Amino acid sequence: MIEDMKRFVVVVAVLIAISAVVFRGQIRDAYVEWSKPAVPSEQPRPTSVVSRAGAPAPTATPTPTPANGAVNLGVQFFSQAPRGDWSMPWQEACEEASLILVGAYWTGEQLTTDTMEQHILAAVEWEKSHYGYYEHTTARQTADMIKALYGFKEVRVEYNIGIARIVEHLRAGRPVIVPLAGRLLGNPYYTQPGPAYHMLVVKGVTADGAIITNDVGTRHGRNLTYAPAVFLNAMHDAPEGGASWGEGVDPAAYIKTGKRAIIVVYPNDE
Repeated sequence: MIEDMKRFVVVVAVLIAISAVVFRGQIRDAYVEWSKPAVPSEQPRPTSVVSRAGAPAPTATPTPTPANGAVNLGVQFFSQAPRGDWSMPWQEACEEASLILVGAYWTGEQLTTDTMEQHILAAVEWEKSHYGYYEHTTARQTADMIKALYGFKEVRVEYNIGIARIVEHLRAGRPVIVPLAGRLLGNPYYTQPGPAYHMLVVKGVTADGAIITNDVGTRHGRNLTYAPAVFLNAMHDAPEGGASWGEGVDPAAYIKTGKRAIIVVYPNDE
């Protein structure tokens, strides 16, 4: 009986060891998600008021904001590398991925790995045909791309704004796209040292002021939070777009010279 018990324990230990090796990636990912700071539950996207004949144009109804001031808009998440391939063009697809997530938020499209991949590739081709490159598009270029690809009539770029302005948009039910000097974020999930230039979606704010993002630069980016001071310090638009910024230019230092900017998409019924 004792010998049988010992053999059973050995078999169980071996199975656990094998499972730990085989599923180490899933175990690590589960641990990362578990260890993230808690955020408010995601809220559904705004709904439109149906207008009757002769009535004013419909307007978007903001998602109700919880009493504690926290908000977390229900923006879907996919990284800029939907299949986990971080080679080109996926390595440089943060702008494209961010606009797709916000576009789907307003159109109601349910994204899949396939459609996310297709949309990114379509955006890359649009950029190459209109700009001659797809890397490092500025806030203004990205806003123009959103309008062209999704047909939104109003996409604003706001400059030299602070966290309070971002929160105003969030509480009105509008996620925002933010360009950043990526290395200033200190994100441990980036391939270090991190992207010199980056874009992501800001979708909420916690009761204590942490910025809730869908950070497309990592597979762990859903509901990833940043301290407001860190986030504000990292907010820099690319001074100009392009595959490169000239021989001898340090991209990380160059991006820090860019203005703070956000991209705000307004639905066509607002």
